[in-house]
Amino acid sequence: MKICGKKPKFVDNGFKHPYCSRSCARSVPGGGTNPTACALRGCRATGKPAFANFCSDAHAREGVKQGRVDGCEHCKVQPRSMGSLCIPCDRASRGGPRLRELHPDGATFKALRAQFLSEWEPSKQTPSFEKVYEVLLPQDTRARHEQFRARNPAFQEIRSFHSSQCICDLGVKEPTLCNFKSCGICSIIKSSFKSFAFGVPSNQGRFGDGIYSYRNPRLADRFATSCTSSPYRVMIAGDVCVEPEQCDENQTGDEESLFAQSAEAIIPVYVIMYAK
Repeated sequence: MKICGKKPKFVDNGFKHPYCSRSCARSVPGGGTNPTACALRGCRATGKPAFANFCSDAHAREGVKQGRVDGCEHCKVQPRSMGSLCIPCDRASRGGPRLRELHPDGATFKALRAQFLSEWEPSKQTPSFEKVYEVLLPQDTRARHEQFRARNPAFQEIRSFHSSQCICDLGVKEPTLCNFKSCGICSIIKSSFKSFAFGVPSNQGRFGDGIYSYRNPRLADRFATSCTSSPYRVMIAGDVCVEPEQCDENQTGDEESLFAQSAEAIIPVYVIMYAK
């Protein structure tokens, strides 16, 4: 009613639009000229760039759900607006790494839980799988990993697990990364394996300095320690590019660690919270 003074503003799914109709929007000088209709079929409201040409956040999500537009590569619920990402995820990726909790009923959570728990021996106590956080990495970190893969086409990418000491209460309240230099988990995630606890630049092992992880999370568990105030043990699930001979379990066995010489070869993908 504020624009034309005749009809009330159009309300859809609880969202109040600035105009009563597209004809009303056209009458506004400047920004209201020649508005584009909402991209969701049947909606007469005006689409907005902030919602990828849908009229509201609700209609943007519905558009992805109906398969009318591609969903964001990260959140999967918002339409793509910035390359393969939605606006919020693109904004988040330009900062430091962030964590986003996965829903226990989701397919990714269930698949990761099944993989994780299948590696524990039946004769021993199986840990309880509590939470999973997806690691949202900055674009430049992902780009470095993709460039490493492109430079090494013979390498294969494997899901692996890495543990370290976690001295903060990660996962107890909010999924926030701490700034303690002695916290190995947060240091690894924030640096994407470029820095470990106390600023150490690499691990030491049978192949020398580099980054060591395991196919089997049960083997990585021996390196997991946590602060006394947290009920969780913490493990990072990552994707690591390794030489073909490391991929042959018949030769190496799953007891052997996977070795990456540089941080560009491995990225943190998920953070697993579990208890024993």
